[in-house]
Amino acid sequence: MAILGLDLSKWSTGWALWEQGSDGARFGTWVLGSEYTSRGATYRKLRQHVADLSRLVTIEHLFFEEPLRPEMLQGHTNIESLRVLTGLAATAECLGEELGCRTVMPVSNKTWRAIFIGRQKRGTKRETLKDLAMERCRQLGMKPRNDDEADAIGLLDYGCEALGIVPVWRSEEVLRPPLGVSA
Repeated sequence: MAILGLDLSKWSTGWALWEQGSDGARFGTWVLGSEYTSRGATYRKLRQHVADLSRLVTIEHLFFEEPLRPEMLQGHTNIESLRVLTGLAATAECLGEELGCRTVMPVSNKTWRAIFIGRQKRGTKRETLKDLAMERCRQLGMKPRNDDEADAIGLLDYGCEALGIVPVWRSEEVLRPPLGVSA
């Protein structure tokens, strides 16, 4: 049984995969498109990458970050980005159905982060949250190359928690103080 966590993005989708019984998670980043790539081609690229993973292991559980709500727009995120993210989430749900996954679950970033890095003060900067996810990965013995991989690991970790599974990276963990400032 394998669990897949996806931090969906056109520019840099983080993925993290763990097969129960293996000695650790595998993770990486996929570029699904550029400003010149159509939405349809972006969704097709996600489908290809997940299909490649599913040839290696049987993916039974899929957790992915749900798209931002329109009222959450800030920074470089615009309505076109929301359309792409919504399409990627729909594609992930479709893939979960096609693969016969027992769990296909969109997860808000607030929800998975509370489990992975602890609750943070309202208004904590995005960069701080990304840094905390990277630090948490290092605490757990993983070395993501970027924050998209760290977020995917966080989603994977949340998925294990939601399923009541203690993954190998948590099995020997000792109590640690919370990361950042708790609210």
